[in-house]
Amino acid sequence: MTDTNKKLGKRIQELRKLRGLTQSKLAELIEVEVVTISRIENGSRFPKKENLENIAKVLNVEIKDLFDFEHHQTKAYLTAEIQKMIKVAKLNDLKYIYNLLKSYFNKQ
Repeated sequence: MTDTNKKLGKRIQELRKLRGLTQSKLAELIEVEVVTISRIENGSRFPKKENLENIAKVLNVEIKDLFDFEHHQTKAYLTAEIQKMIKVAKLNDLKYIYNLLKSYFNKQ
């Protein structure tokens, strides 16, 4: 199992979940067995070319985006992730986050 396989699998899993798809649904859409998706996502198998193309198509990304292992570094990605967390946060959590951010930005 290579590091690239693990990173690719994690990225595919992340994109799949962002699209609200289960492994079963993704497998169905690209016409493979669920175990194939599981092995790809856990990094034990590198996808065949046609599966890679189909995964990208179903996830509505370009193939190169599946290999974007540094995407967490972008402002747009981090902003979107923070907004998702804030939507489900409880009032006390929001107050705490607010005070942390206020304190952080006042120091700069």
